[in-house]
Amino acid sequence: MDKPKKDMDKEEKKIQQLADDINPSEEVIPDSVAEATTVPLADDALGGNATQDDVSKSK
Repeated sequence: MDKPKKDMDKEEKKIQQLADDINPSEEVIPDSVAEATTVPLADDALGGNATQDDVSKSK
């Protein structure tokens, strides 16, 4: 859907808006300063699951 907005009808504009909401482009301006300054976490940034070994080490 790379049509210019002026060539889209009302329904096409609505569909394009919904698609942008689901998968925004890289050029979207953040909604807030907090969103702009928040760094995404790495997959393992919150740590893993504790094992029984971890529990016994902490005693």
